[in-house]
Amino acid sequence: MVKVASEERSQLKRPSQARSIATFASILQASTDIIVERGVQGLNTNVVAERAGVNIGTVYHYFPDKTAILVELFRLDEERRTAPLVLKLNEIADAQDLDNWADEMFALALELRMESPATTYLRRAFRAVPELVAMDRKEAEHYLEMLSNLLRVRFVGISKERARAATRLLVEVTSTILDNSLEIGEHAHLFLGEGLTALKAYLHTLERT
Repeated sequence: MVKVASEERSQLKRPSQARSIATFASILQASTDIIVERGVQGLNTNVVAERAGVNIGTVYHYFPDKTAILVELFRLDEERRTAPLVLKLNEIADAQDLDNWADEMFALALELRMESPATTYLRRAFRAVPELVAMDRKEAEHYLEMLSNLLRVRFVGISKERARAATRLLVEVTSTILDNSLEIGEHAHLFLGEGLTALKAYLHTLERT
């Protein structure tokens, strides 16, 4: 099995005592609730403190600003989704039915995106927050290296260079399809279906290499 390198932990002041851990968690939960209700633009440290039932100094003790909260929420959301995605990605090397694997992989990625209501807003926020852009790119690079190696196992005739190019296309296109589907509304299922069809067709071009 190919593994993704572990993400460096952010440089926040992380609590170790039970009471402090609970406070830290309540700040993150309050932030998540605010984002779901008002969007990222509605998030500020004063509102977070009020919602979490703590004073503003407690919020600043753990998070220097609103961006630090967003970065931590984004990191936790990526961490939540990484393990199941890695397990499914590893299956491509030996999958008997490539279309079935692609269906399951795409469905899992979508399910994990939709599992947490805040994910939708965090995915939108990363485009505008430099720290989140950097984190998203770093995560994509992890998948790039892993999936590139898996493609070379699955498609034995593919070169290292083409495997990396193919992987970048698959990762970027899949992320774009999933991100855009969040904003389409009632016709999102049609958009997702067309996107999946295109991805499967591309995988079959690699199979014919």
